[in-house]
Amino acid sequence: MKATTTYAACPPKALGLRLAAAGFQYPDAAWRRRFAALLAECRNASAVALEEIDGLETELASSAPDGLEAEHFRLFGPAPACPLDLAHHISPNPFNQVKKIAEIAGFYKAFGVESEGRADHLPAVLEFMAYLQIKSAHAATKGWDERRRIADAAAASLRRDIVSRALNAFSGKLKKAGAAKFYLRLAALSRALGGAS
Repeated sequence: MKATTTYAACPPKALGLRLAAAGFQYPDAAWRRRFAALLAECRNASAVALEEIDGLETELASSAPDGLEAEHFRLFGPAPACPLDLAHHISPNPFNQVKKIAEIAGFYKAFGVESEGRADHLPAVLEFMAYLQIKSAHAATKGWDERRRIADAAAASLRRDIVSRALNAFSGKLKKAGAAKFYLRLAALSRALGGAS
């Protein structure tokens, strides 16, 4: 008798977090294809409210590729108007920033995740939060209550202690910087998914 493997569908909130994470990556031609595919996946799974998906699609379609790339560079590039590093938004003190980066890295390490860049980089944090959603859902399908509780507790702690506060400040800075509507929508989606308890 051949054993079969069943896979749980990716939780809708995890898909939404992955969409938000992808949205803040550099918007080259390959990114546009990946992001469009994620939008379609989120639409099919009802992972994000339809008005949010429609709004992101509209803003993306109305943004010229070179214009969105220039806006990404202005907002998040080497001399950013609004850095993607969350620790920067939590404290102006570099020593406190290092502590927050280490705290985020500790979450990653506890779940066997390695970060190639800064641990507090917004796309990485949102992807990690999606990963915690997936871990929790998988544990639920297997009946592993303790593992699910651990994943849920880690996600709640990360949201409460770091992500919610950082996303609020990040969103405010984006607005002050006169960011394109596409990025303002992504920030609002990130706050709704990553900052909500």
